[in-house]
Amino acid sequence: MMRSCPWAAVLVAFACLMGCGDDPFSREPIRIGIVVAQTGPIEAVAVDLTRSAFLVEREINASGGLLDGRPIELIVKDDRTDPDVAARVIDELIQDDGVVGIVGPMTSGALLNVHERVREAQIPQLSASATSLEISNAQPENDRYLFRTVPSDLAQARVIARHLGTVGCANTVIMNQMDDYGSSLGEGVEARATELGATIAERLEFPVGRPSYSSEVAQVAAQNPDCVVLVALATDGGTILREWTELPDEPDVTWIGTDGLKNSGFPEASGNAMILDGFLGTAPITAPSTATNNDFVAAFQSLFGTERDDGSENEPLIYSQNQYDAVAMLALAIEKAGSTDGPAVRDALFEVSRGESDQVISALGLNQGLIELREGRAIDYNGASGPVDFDGFGDVISDYEIWRYDASSDSFLEEARIRAGDI
Repeated sequence: MMRSCPWAAVLVAFACLMGCGDDPFSREPIRIGIVVAQTGPIEAVAVDLTRSAFLVEREINASGGLLDGRPIELIVKDDRTDPDVAARVIDELIQDDGVVGIVGPMTSGALLNVHERVREAQIPQLSASATSLEISNAQPENDRYLFRTVPSDLAQARVIARHLGTVGCANTVIMNQMDDYGSSLGEGVEARATELGATIAERLEFPVGRPSYSSEVAQVAAQNPDCVVLVALATDGGTILREWTELPDEPDVTWIGTDGLKNSGFPEASGNAMILDGFLGTAPITAPSTATNNDFVAAFQSLFGTERDDGSENEPLIYSQNQYDAVAMLALAIEKAGSTDGPAVRDALFEVSRGESDQVISALGLNQGLIELREGRAIDYNGASGPVDFDGFGDVISDYEIWRYDASSDSFLEEARIRAGDI
């Protein structure tokens, strides 16, 4: 018996909808802002997050739109991985484009720089990839407009600290980039590793975006560590690893990276993927082994191809599933609220994420979710990234992985999985 493929039905419906000649939507669209870092060290990930958002737009509009026939329209802005640019594009979305919800920015620094603007406008805001510990307390518990579909780095700090003991790190140096993402995660790892009895020789912060980190690399090497925790984004991480291998007497260390390095930009920035072979890292599980995620990947590849330009398989990059879930939940919350009123949609986000209902709505099943909501029934959304149940701080929890970069296949392989309940 063949398993049903909800994404196939969605694409057929969308094709019919778009091919009927007359515009099926005569009402004003519901505009949602998408802020992604299309320029900078995570631009490769931004491409897939944008595509994932448009999957939701197509699915919702193929199902007749929201609020009795209003289509959703995504307004995409590039913040260039710059918190100041993020502030400008957020103002454009609110003042010029009239959005009723915002998904993004991608980075913690940009998100923390703009969330008060969005809160003052009473517009719900979600991020699929900003993981800083500081975000949880950025707005009041149970009275917030800020949510995220990716877990806080509090969990990642614990995973890294425990892994230091697993691999036998006796003398560890932490290198973290100097921003809201790097500093908070670096501090978190240091605190939790120390609690577990690990020796942290130094925590070294470095500025983002420099062409060379040779002095920092030399400073780390002078500590003669057996392990180095690297909290960085892809471009700077690649530069640091390349300059490490150029040391006259390269120390033999175990590297442990973080989620910011788990994308193709990391080996590219190193200049030679072989120097990263065996590099370890941690990241939340964003692509679980579930039927729901399989459906998401199938829909993604059906629309955007099964191969990338370099011939590799077009697997959605990290946080693609979380991005789909963020846009999907915002759409469902608008339908649940029965309006685009900010406070009502904010309250509905809590309800659709953890609704006391046996009616579980999965990714690529949004049409059924809309039907249930229109008939006055509660739903519980279970996303492509897994369960998405917001707590009072707008946070979710998930499993984590220890990943390893394999140069021969140019891929990030799962070495071990840590269940959420064990973190």
